[in-house]
This record gives sequence, C-alpha cells and structure tokens, in this order.
Amino acid sequence: MTSQTKKFIEIEDIVGIQIECKKCGISLLVAGETMRSLSDPHNDALYRCPSCQNGWTVPPDTPLGSFDDEVKKFMRTLEKMRTAVEWASFVWEWPLVPQR
Repeated sequence: MTSQTKKFIEIEDIVGIQIECKKCGISLLVAGETMRSLSDPHNDALYRCPSCQNGWTVPPDTPLGSFDDEVKKFMRTLEKMRTAVEWASFVWEWPLVPQR
C-alpha cells in the first residue's frame, strides 16, 4: 500500500507576492496597499528592478505594456478573489508540488 499526503494552499493563505530579480537577487514582498498601488495600470515601478535596472515586467525588446499588463491584471484578480471568498459558496484551493 502506498500513502500520499497532498498539500493545498487557499486564497486566504496568500498574504502577498514576492518578486526576486534573477540578475542581482534583490527581492520585494508586495502586499496590501502596496500591491493595489503597483497593480495600477499607470504605475511603472515593476518595469525594471529597482536595484540593477534589469527588465522585469517590460523586458528588453518587448512591446511596452504587454507582460506588464498581465502581471498587474493577475495582482488585481488575486485581490478580487480574496474578497470574493467571503461570499463564495465554495473554496478555492491550489495543490502544491510535493517537496522532493
């Protein structure tokens, strides 16, 4: 007999988003009002790393706004989902990859 334990994360478990630069290693934990501010379509703070200027949501040689729009949309959707859990008649859960 094989036994397997699965772990899930619920929307309430997500307190923010951590962004880490692949070039210089700086990381930002974005949550709450900061996430709402950064998800504004007119905010350009996530275009480039604040430390080394490596392209984040607007990588070099890409149309301005393409990936940035999607990142901001994801952040706004996450916030809407956190609010909707209060009235939703179901629970959102995401399975996690088992630790290796």
